[in-house]
Amino acid sequence: MSPYRVVNGDEFARLIEHMRISVPSSIRESERTLAERDEILAEAEEEARRIIQEANTRARSMLSDNALVQAAQREAERIVMSSKEQADEHSRSADAYATEVLEELAEKLRIISQQVDNGIRILQEKSPVARE
Repeated sequence: MSPYRVVNGDEFARLIEHMRISVPSSIRESERTLAERDEILAEAEEEARRIIQEANTRARSMLSDNALVQAAQREAERIVMSSKEQADEHSRSADAYATEVLEELAEKLRIISQQVDNGIRILQEKSPVARE
């Protein structure tokens, strides 16, 4: 049995062109998803910094009285804790979104791979060399 096979050149070229077009768009989609995740995380971190800065500003303005200072410290701690929780939630949401999109991409790539395997199998079955 020879390792060489005869294939339809046009059909093979069409399959290769389809793969060349499909796979890069899937990769670009996953890169876009990761960029969106990074953007969401950056926005959450910026919001957390803004809230912390606001809490610090409010705390400094309340330094005139000891009772007010204690209240300001508690409020600042509450705001910091709240902003950290919000940032964590944004991070979890971004990770869940990225996971979902990447799982969809993996499924699309699995289907494309299966289509390529099917195309190869069909070409091999059609080849007179394969029947010998």
